[in-house]
Amino acid sequence: MKMHHSFTTSVPRTLLLGLLLGISGQVSAVSSGQTPPALQGGPWLNTPTKDGYSLSGLRGQVVLVNFWVFSCINCHNSLPTLSDWYSKYHAQGLEIVGIHTPEFESDKPLQNVQDALGQDKVIWPVLQDNNRANWQAWNNHYWPAFYLIDRKGVVRSVHTGEISSRYPNAIPGIEANIKALLAEK
Repeated sequence: MKMHHSFTTSVPRTLLLGLLLGISGQVSAVSSGQTPPALQGGPWLNTPTKDGYSLSGLRGQVVLVNFWVFSCINCHNSLPTLSDWYSKYHAQGLEIVGIHTPEFESDKPLQNVQDALGQDKVIWPVLQDNNRANWQAWNNHYWPAFYLIDRKGVVRSVHTGEISSRYPNAIPGIEANIKALLAEK
């Protein structure tokens, strides 16, 4: 039986192209050592003004940016860990900024987001990202995703996935990074 030569070479080329596309997608995402894009859009919730915050305005603080959506169980399960860190470290200079990026149409209405914040006792600032401007600018692909930013405005670590009692492995490392960044002056 004679095998057609172009078929045997097209499979490895297809695999190579897929690998290259996968790698290029990862390279363009915000990663450690980069200055993240400016926050855009709104409305902002849990802030003293409707204009909310800018990352440049938060320089001097350690910032944990959390991409999430209230309908995501992994995001929901991560909230107690974030609440714990906010209560322990906010007074020391940690600010958490939630970027609520909807997955479904039911995630978009402002009242639904406000109700979820109240039910889940989320008290840190949250930016509603209905048009996915931040999601796209950060080239984020995951709910939840966590970007830890130092006092100079540089991303120092990134974690994707749930941080909870169900998935506790990342919690000690992220918390150690938070403590280390708070100790930097």
